[in-house]
Amino acid sequence: MYYQDSIEYKSENIYHQKTREYFNEVMSSYNNGNYRSAVVMLYSVVICDLIYKLQELSDRYSDHIAISILSRIKQEQEEYPSNPKWEKTLIDEVSTRTNLLEPQDKLNINYLRDIRHLSAHPVLDQLDILVKPNKETVRANMANMLDGLLCKSPILSNKIIITLLEDLVSIEEQLVKQEDLERYINSKYLTKINKPTEEKLFRGLWKFSFRLQDTQTNKHRIVIYNSLLILFRKELTFFVSLIQNDKNYYSQINLDNSNILDLMINFWSQYPVTYIHMDETVKVIIDNIVRDNFDLFAKSVFLSESLPEHFSKIRTRVSSESITPRMKDSEKALLFSLSEEQGITKEFLDFLIFLFRKSSSYSDGDYNFREYIIPYGKLFTKDQFIEILKAINENNQLNSRWDSRKDNPRLKNIIDESPFKDEIDYTQYPNFRF
Repeated sequence: MYYQDSIEYKSENIYHQKTREYFNEVMSSYNNGNYRSAVVMLYSVVICDLIYKLQELSDRYSDHIAISILSRIKQEQEEYPSNPKWEKTLIDEVSTRTNLLEPQDKLNINYLRDIRHLSAHPVLDQLDILVKPNKETVRANMANMLDGLLCKSPILSNKIIITLLEDLVSIEEQLVKQEDLERYINSKYLTKINKPTEEKLFRGLWKFSFRLQDTQTNKHRIVIYNSLLILFRKELTFFVSLIQNDKNYYSQINLDNSNILDLMINFWSQYPVTYIHMDETVKVIIDNIVRDNFDLFAKSVFLSESLPEHFSKIRTRVSSESITPRMKDSEKALLFSLSEEQGITKEFLDFLIFLFRKSSSYSDGDYNFREYIIPYGKLFTKDQFIEILKAINENNQLNSRWDSRKDNPRLKNIIDESPFKDEIDYTQYPNFRF
């Protein structure tokens, strides 16, 4: 809207509190027609804001570039206390060594600096010794400084991916829960960056999550990946469009690394639309991998049109196997989480009962009861409990296994604690002994 382009509105979004306070003096001079004073003060505000941002980078993020720039400026001030040339050094250093200023921003600051000098320093060979800028020039400079510098977060000035990665390594052991990590990253980084910086950060996190495999990256890959998820979920549509528009970059994935492959499949299964935009070479490799690996196939939801269809595909594959494959915790957790999100938990539980029924050995029965039945006992419906009892009654690998002597009483206790306690006739299942 129009009012959002106004200087008054933009000034409310100035990042640093002291800068906002100083800028009010600029506004006061401008509103009172004191355009010369407004320009002189605006330039001072810009210099102060650059220093404030460097100080925050130094103090909060231990930014080595910010520290070195501040050190150089301090040294110049001490060597030449009456010479303001350090101001130019400050602008040049920030422009060349950080990402805070775009090329146009530096040109605008230099232009402001020139006008400031003409407004503050007498020119002896002119009738008006001090130049007085007009209203439009002053307002344009104010708008340029707000957009190009004053409203920006200081972390834009650094290679943010390196700052974030170093931070993640330091807090990884303290922030184990995803919700705690999300609160931390949102508060410290994501609320302070703009769209271009989000794009740079996403590209960097993608590379570290799914491509690089040096020692440090391998060690901290999980927290990096979790951070990528947090960023992705914040602007899902925006990042999907990035992947779509730069398919070549985002299809560069190290599929030979089993850990990367596992995380990549997790990501695609949670967000199948991202897999659609992968290069065909990636899709061919994935098709071949999951054909020979049941564990990866079981969690590759993105290869099906829907989650129920994926359950059906797994059933078909399990039915064709001579030995019943077992789903690992990670696969089970992913499918359960997606089922909850989509409101089809019942279909997931029916699928687990199917796997339980297909137990082809005593050890399968022990594993499947422990992994597929007990953890979800409180979620089963009456009809599902009946299906479990039928499976035990009809499958010798379930009812004759040694562990059934302790497992069957556990199952009955779960049923007795459910609302269906008095609705199940155990005499219908003579091989279910408790």
